[in-house]
Amino acid sequence: MIKNDVMDYLPRMVIFSRVVEMGSFSGAASALGLSSSSVSQHISALEAAMGMTLLHRTTRKLSLTEAGQTFYANCARIVVLANEARQTAENLHKEVVGELRIATSSFMASEYLVPALEGLIQQYPKLRINIDVNDHNVDLMEKGVDIALRAGKAPGPEDVFLAPLESVLCAAPAYLQRSAPIRTPEDLMGHEFMFFTPLGSTMELGLRDRHGQQVQMRLTPRISVNHTHSLHKLTLQGHGVARLLQTKVQEDLDAGRLQRVLPEWTANGYCAFLSTNYRDQVPQKVLVCVEHIQDYFRRRHPLRQEG
Repeated sequence: MIKNDVMDYLPRMVIFSRVVEMGSFSGAASALGLSSSSVSQHISALEAAMGMTLLHRTTRKLSLTEAGQTFYANCARIVVLANEARQTAENLHKEVVGELRIATSSFMASEYLVPALEGLIQQYPKLRINIDVNDHNVDLMEKGVDIALRAGKAPGPEDVFLAPLESVLCAAPAYLQRSAPIRTPEDLMGHEFMFFTPLGSTMELGLRDRHGQQVQMRLTPRISVNHTHSLHKLTLQGHGVARLLQTKVQEDLDAGRLQRVLPEWTANGYCAFLSTNYRDQVPQKVLVCVEHIQDYFRRRHPLRQEG
């Protein structure tokens, strides 16, 4: 029985296999990029750890002992399995196969992610996709997530920026009719405010007008919710003023179910971005998915041309 640590004897098993296959220490040394003396030392250490002779050595040739023959058969099998394991891992890394785990919010899932994945799903039938819809930002490492599609104030330095997402202040006509007029940003202080906030009970609201004047306000909402669809419904029901993504409420604005509040002011918007756990050696499945999502955002939110 081998007494050394596994990290000692596994490399020596590989060296032993190569010695047998090449028929000499020098041949194995050349194949492995080692010196002949180093190979000889590893074989001696392996024999000492096992307490038996594996190779008969003469000046002309090497030959296996009976124990060496049995041991070599097992070593050769281990080397084959190790190569297969490496090849399988390389295939998963280089090919668009295996499982791809994507996390996003309920709104981003239906509005952006699912449409963006249509071509990816059709093009790569061996790719399994797992979508985690959650209005809390999940820990990518803890949940084993490959990619997170998010909307927030600003991406981090390692994130992939996708597009700006404009937001609007809006409310139901019924709420505005029964409430005091909102003519200036300061008027918001006397109104019921609702906010998407999975954390905390206060919010910062930034507004700017067409002349570049900016106002920064700290509001305490009456209703806070971590689910964008629910916030949208609450706004339609007339419970107060909310800041919502324009793409989510444009149909309601067009139909008159919601009205813009302070239309001459623009609320600080959000942006869409991708987060991943990978910095170097990014798997091909992740690269391809990122490309599909980027392409979809370019089509949905083309860059405005100046002039």
